Amino acid sequence: MNIEKWQLLLKAIDTGSLSAAASQTNYTTSGISRIIATLEEEVGFPLLVRNYRGVTPTKECEALLPDIRNLIHAEELLSQQVAQLNGLEIGSLTIGTAYSSSYPILTKRVVKFVKRYPNIKVSILWGYNSELRQAVLERKIDVCIVSKGEDDLLWFPLQEDRMIALVSSQHPLACAKVFPIRLFASEPYIDIYNNSGTDSSVLLQRFNIEPNTKFTTSDRYAAHEMVGAGLGVTLINETLLLPSQQNIRALPLDPPQTLEIGMACLTHPTLATRRFIEFMQEDS
Repeated sequence: MNIEKWQLLLKAIDTGSLSAAASQTNYTTSGISRIIATLEEEVGFPLLVRNYRGVTPTKECEALLPDIRNLIHAEELLSQQVAQLNGLEIGSLTIGTAYSSSYPILTKRVVKFVKRYPNIKVSILWGYNSELRQAVLERKIDVCIVSKGEDDLLWFPLQEDRMIALVSSQHPLACAKVFPIRLFASEPYIDIYNNSGTDSSVLLQRFNIEPNTKFTTSDRYAAHEMVGAGLGVTLINETLLLPSQQNIRALPLDPPQTLEIGMACLTHPTLATRRFIEFMQEDS
């Protein structure tokens, strides 16, 4: 079977529509539709459910997805190994990061990486720790920059990140040296990225603390504003602290809590992934 057909099928599934897949390839929407139709003829059953909202995989296609992703990953490994034997460095690399504040630094490093390996195509996306790890396991992305987890992914540490509490400058503990972690159970709590497996939620679960959640937001800028207005307290990674917040105090936790931030990838990464990890380690 033609690998490219399976690649186009995955592109349609991952983007959610044939038109979106076409915009990221050298094919037209009708061209991709015809190719997937021939693929459906080859396998003997429908692979996509098509409606006005876009496309989704059929149940039969869902059952095939792990093997399809493994097939494409193996083809990428083979292509990159052949290129290496020919003295070339080619391939594609998709990087996920759980820390939007790291974009400027990560982008600068990627620019330097591309200058060294100009034939490797790089994409960067943002996500939560748990979803990025799952995306690596499902071969949707190649490597993610996240906090250390407990899965079987290869782990390459980059830095330590401290967890801190944010309180209003008018809060009774604003001048304190530390913020007792147990107080998140009683203080009005502002939950950022609720139910998304964030470092904050994982830490609170580790201490068996059910936060007194009064507000939720998916915008850390909004969370800072809410804390500054005295609506509650929140828990974040120190790397996500916004600069020049006059009405906010950042306090270390009691007991102190730090996380290891690093890169996670599959146990058999592509050559492009290995090159990126080596580059990040030497450039850190």
